[in-house]
Formats: sequence, C-alpha cells, structure tokens
Amino acid sequence: MKTSKKNVDPKVPFNPFDPNFDLKQDFITFVLIVVSCFLQSLVISAFYTPNHFLSGGVTGIAMLVEYVTGLPRFVPLILLNLPLVVIGFKYMNAKFIIFSAMATLLYSLFFSIPFVANFRIDLGENSEMLSAVVGAALMGIIGVPVVKRGATLGGMDVLSVILSRRFSIQIGTFNIAYNLIIMTVLGFFFGVRPALFSMLATFVSNTAFNYGMQGLNRNVTVFIISKKWDEIAPHVMSDMNRGVTFLHGEGAYTGEQREIVYCIIKTTELGKLKAIVRKHDTKALFSIVETKEVVGRGFAAMN
Repeated sequence: MKTSKKNVDPKVPFNPFDPNFDLKQDFITFVLIVVSCFLQSLVISAFYTPNHFLSGGVTGIAMLVEYVTGLPRFVPLILLNLPLVVIGFKYMNAKFIIFSAMATLLYSLFFSIPFVANFRIDLGENSEMLSAVVGAALMGIIGVPVVKRGATLGGMDVLSVILSRRFSIQIGTFNIAYNLIIMTVLGFFFGVRPALFSMLATFVSNTAFNYGMQGLNRNVTVFIISKKWDEIAPHVMSDMNRGVTFLHGEGAYTGEQREIVYCIIKTTELGKLKAIVRKHDTKALFSIVETKEVVGRGFAAMN
C-alpha cells in the first residue's frame, strides 16, 4: 500500500483509478459505499424479497439460499464473497479490494438489521411488475456513484470489473450473462413466473446502471469540413479549451485539398461549437457521432 504525499493540485480532476490512498477522497468513497449499501438493502427488502425475486451476483445467490433453506442471507453473503476478495487481490490494487470488502461487510450488517430485513413498500395492484421495473431501476442507479469512484459494492462486481478492464466490455453485460444461470435455478424451485420477473429486473437494473455510467452529458466526436478551418480551430481551443486535430482530406469530385477539424466534446458544448463555426463559415459541414467512451485528458481517467 502506498500513501500519496504529493500536494493535490485543485485543477487536476479526481482519478478514481489511482491506487494511492488519499484521506479526503477515500473518505468520500467510503461514505458513498455506506449509503449505497444501505439503500440497496432497503430496495431488495422492499421490492425483491416479497416477490421472491433475485438481485444480481453474490447477493442473488445468498437470497436464493435463504428462499430455499431459510438460512439468513448475510451468512452465505460473507462466505461467497471471501474467494472473490482473494481473486481481487491478485488482479486489482489494495484500495479497490479494501473498498469491496467493506461493501460486503456492510451488506451483511444491514441485512442482519430487522428494520432493513423487514422493510416493505405496498405497491398494490401489479406489484410484481412495478417491483421488477422500479426496484430494479433503483438498484442500477444507486450503484453508479460508487463505481465512478473506482470502487464496487463487492460480490460479482469485483469479477465484473476485472473482466471489464481486460476485455473492454460493459460491466452490465457480464452481469446479465451469469445472472441468467441464477434465474434458471430460481425457476426450478419457485416456478417460471418469479424467474422471468427476476430476469426482467436484471435487464432493467443493468440498463439503468449502464445509462447512469454514461450520464446525461455524453461525449460526441465532431468532424467539421470547412474552408475556414484555420479560423475555426483556434477558437475551439481557446474559447472551449478543447483539443483539435487536423485530418488531411481531399474532395473526391473537386480534388481540392482541405483540412478536416476533428475534436471530441460534451453534448452540452455542442451549442457553443456550432456558434463558433457559424460565425466563421455558415456553409461548413458538420458530422456529429455519439462516442461511447473517451479516456484521457479532459475526460474520464485512464482505467
């Protein structure tokens, strides 16, 4: 373990994947983990347990064990998470695993509290459908702030993050794959109906999680074809503080050589960019492409 002794530059954004410990930032992450574990425990008790739904990952397996045997879920929750923590120490940094272990202990603690375990919300008619949609969406969204801080809520999330970083596939995609196996076992013991609703809840939860990770302010790649490229580019760099790259192009019909302005910006910055281009060339051609992920200077930290 290393403790960072460097003076933190307030202009440098927080890097969630920095393995060094930072008292202030790590405390914020810990608070988010506590709040997220507590809220997700309430959601599971309110929406999942009354309908015999399963949540994802290790928690889902612990719930299945409780449904079938009556063994309190916090017991298998701890036992099943131990090997995952060991695997995590081999592939991830110590800080990441410590946070994951904390989340596991907090989940177990909250599920052992009678108020949390017995928490219910009466949704009346169509309670199963509402639980599968509303409860699952809440589960997905609640986990986003923690993952954005470079941590997880433990369990299969540890394995998902390892695989996600290795193969660059969204975490939610991995979750759906192995959760289908759990749902199949649920269907064997309790019938097709709760299994199908659990599958729906899994899909909604992971969709909400992936959407939350991308956020409302998404990244777009912009190509600007204009004869005034040399006037547009400096303003993009100075007025918007965004980097610009020139791509050498040639008109297929005219054979005219030209520079294409290439840049990556946020969707909220599109209006300002269009205003800059419009000011210098009303005939400029825009190509705007939604970009799934951008890492590096000015955007997300390198994973």
